[in-house]
Amino acid sequence: MKGFRQRRARPFRRATDPITARRGGRCYCFPFWILLLIIFLSADTSTVFKPIPAGYIAKEEHFDPNGFQDYTDYCKYRYDSAKAFRRDARYHEITQDEIENVVGYFEDFERWMRTENRLDEYDFDLSYISAGDFLLLDTKEGSPEFFGDYAKYVNYTVYLFDTDTLTLYYIHNNI
Repeated sequence: MKGFRQRRARPFRRATDPITARRGGRCYCFPFWILLLIIFLSADTSTVFKPIPAGYIAKEEHFDPNGFQDYTDYCKYRYDSAKAFRRDARYHEITQDEIENVVGYFEDFERWMRTENRLDEYDFDLSYISAGDFLLLDTKEGSPEFFGDYAKYVNYTVYLFDTDTLTLYYIHNNI
């Protein structure tokens, strides 16, 4: 065909760039990725978010046996003192004004435990919540969801340390 120029084929050159590291037709990048995976899996996890302070003397954990994406968990951790919670900046002391909000989460949680026929695992009493207790609340309320924003009681995690019983109550609901 007239008018079209044929491109001349480039001769094969061995790549020497560090990304592909091909020499003689062999790829040496695969061991690099394996090494990177090993380093990642053996990384120090001490900096990972751990909301349950070390030092508890007893624990009772009830995880949802049918949970995959939607689940309801309840745990209790007993401590000798409240020292760990006073030092932990993630927890804050509950004020009288916050009690009603915290009670709302525990009431919603109890409804879900009743719905799942798991009230035999749940022994929390709302009277445990008082000013001076310590709270860490993690909720997706208001954050974007597929069909809008998360409602208040759709996905939440509450860590409540009761200073009277020296017990950390953990509830998580993702329904």
